[in-house]
Amino acid sequence: MFIPRLKSLAIGALALCVAVPAMAQQVTLAHDKAFWDPGWTATAAEAGFTPTAYPTDQFVGFIQSSVAAGTQPGLFTWWTGRALDDLAASGGIAPVDEIWDKAIADGQFPEGLRALFSVDGKAYALPVNVARWVVLYNKDTFAKNGLSEPKTWEEFEAAMATLKAAGITPINATVQDGWRGFIWFQELMLRTNPDAYNALHSGELAYDSPEVKAAFDIWTDWASKGYFSDPRSTTEAPDFAGGNAAMYLMGEWVIGGLKEAGMDVDNNLGVFLMPNRDPAMASTLIVEGGPLVLSAKATEADRAAFEYWATEKAANTWAKSMQLFNGNLNVAPPNPVFGEVTAAMSEKDTVAYQRWWEAVPTEIRGDLVAELSSFVLNPTADQAAQAMANMQALNADYWANR
Repeated sequence: MFIPRLKSLAIGALALCVAVPAMAQQVTLAHDKAFWDPGWTATAAEAGFTPTAYPTDQFVGFIQSSVAAGTQPGLFTWWTGRALDDLAASGGIAPVDEIWDKAIADGQFPEGLRALFSVDGKAYALPVNVARWVVLYNKDTFAKNGLSEPKTWEEFEAAMATLKAAGITPINATVQDGWRGFIWFQELMLRTNPDAYNALHSGELAYDSPEVKAAFDIWTDWASKGYFSDPRSTTEAPDFAGGNAAMYLMGEWVIGGLKEAGMDVDNNLGVFLMPNRDPAMASTLIVEGGPLVLSAKATEADRAAFEYWATEKAANTWAKSMQLFNGNLNVAPPNPVFGEVTAAMSEKDTVAYQRWWEAVPTEIRGDLVAELSSFVLNPTADQAAQAMANMQALNADYWANR
């Protein structure tokens, strides 16, 4: 388990900070995270790259085809887990252990973080983001309705009922951008049966098993009570920032977007770890690592821009511009939420689990998400049964050939 150790800003350990604002060679950093535009703009000015954004589905296809053709951009974001495994196996990205060795020796990153960005013991990426998936909530809304942070499953359900009775949507959740459909499936599986959650990813458990149905039953029940926001909204983060819902399950990386949308994240944004259905279960949490990779055909200019991300300067600029934490030990929390999550994880001895998106086979991930999104858009028992059956057909076919 990796729990970031945050300490005050320190002087020194800046040997990797290369000032390269003007380069003869064009450096492109391709990504699918346009919602981080202020951060990309700020870091690009320091490191000398040009950020280029794509919608997620187009981005995946573009990177896969360009790697196959040997024309991939010098730097690009990706995902950890199976997606990084596949990319490393393609030979399209460069191993970067020497950069990690120096960054760790200089006190920038803890040794334990390297594994999240490695394949078979070899590092292939630097972190642009290390995010815990937590429940964010509107402090003013909770206070006005006499609510405090729920510590148990029963308290969480009671809070949703209280909010709904007051005419307030309890949970902000959509299928925006085509990938968000897995979020509550992931969380409900983890909160009811973490072993089953892991077994799904290795093909040991079927998507139409009783364990999965139990999660869907809870999901269906909450939806029938009106606990979720309109899933068709394309302005998910601004919706929550504007007070359209009381709670929002998301990675910490969304906080910058909430601030940009006008929310007072320092004073009105609260956070808690989602409670387990069974209080006897160990505390668990999804941890997402956002990797930046370097092309196997990188130029010297590409590499210089890439190495910038292993510096304290990059981490500070990133944190200040987008409220994002990339795991650097010398950077203070960009807002109070990060420190609260770290403290809660330490107090509860929380076990970190890989995000569903990174854990499932990449070949069927898109089709699985589409089935989950079909349920989010039509959260009925019949749709749940259809989604489970379709997901299992995809799952069984994939693992039959392995």
